[in-house]
Amino acid sequence: MKKIVLSIIFFAFLCSTQLFAQGVRFGFKAGLSVSEISNLEYTIVNTGLDGDPAIAPFNSIDEGRYGFAVAFLAEIPVTNKLSFQPEFAFASQGNKYEGVRYDFLQIPLGLRLNLNRLFLIAGPQAGLKISFYEQSENYKSFDFSAFGGVGYHFNESIFVEARFTKGFLEVFEDDAAVRLPYTPGEGDPQADNNSLVNGDNFLVNGSGTNQYITLSIGYRL
Repeated sequence: MKKIVLSIIFFAFLCSTQLFAQGVRFGFKAGLSVSEISNLEYTIVNTGLDGDPAIAPFNSIDEGRYGFAVAFLAEIPVTNKLSFQPEFAFASQGNKYEGVRYDFLQIPLGLRLNLNRLFLIAGPQAGLKISFYEQSENYKSFDFSAFGGVGYHFNESIFVEARFTKGFLEVFEDDAAVRLPYTPGEGDPQADNNSLVNGDNFLVNGSGTNQYITLSIGYRL
């Protein structure tokens, strides 16, 4: 099912460029992604015999994630200063802790205002989760978001861009139970406590939406 949806999204991207083939400029960009699950709320429970979750090791659940983003784009002129810019993109999302991070393929559909070397861009975006780690079923497969950004052209080809994207849909499935295994590291006060070396801790009642910033450098043909 996901392959079918992804094929449809990519086909829509290709069609949008072909409809306005005259004067289209293609390009790509890559850079840093800084993401977090916005308004994150959750409860940690322990299903083992002791019933007490090890809270301390999971501080990184609330920390943002540094990843990377890459995109292929087409700039389609509408007027002298206005253009339509569909993209086919990848971005790391979620938070730092391994159990709450994932990746998305996305189709941003931007309206771009060109002000000499400076440009502004904004629009909606549809996304499909593509990470298939063992806890993938705890997270929604689709996302819908909006983005806004600003960029600068050093010349006709090379540019930089900063963009903010905000998701509107819940990240977690309703029945999500994210396993939070913990093995104390060397020097940890609990290193000899075998009861903490387990996978009995779970994140439940999770809620939040995707949110991330990308800083990219790109090249336009």
